[in-house]
Amino acid sequence: MTLLFSIKRDGSLQGQPRITHASLKGDDAARKAFLAEALRGIARCFPLAITDGLGGAIAGRPLRLRVMNRARERGA
Repeated sequence: MTLLFSIKRDGSLQGQPRITHASLKGDDAARKAFLAEALRGIARCFPLAITDGLGGAIAGRPLRLRVMNRARERGA
């Protein structure tokens, strides 16, 4: 799944992340749970602790984050 989002100068999230691509397996409940947890996990990361210089450089620019879920191997 790929999420598209941007941040403000102060490191806070600008708007809501948008899902731009998803190729999820499993039943409907499992897919919805994965999407909800991925979005919840992103939200917990904000506000970011960034410098004024970095904030000015990336504020409002689109950022993409790829979230992957791989099945656990048995016995690992």
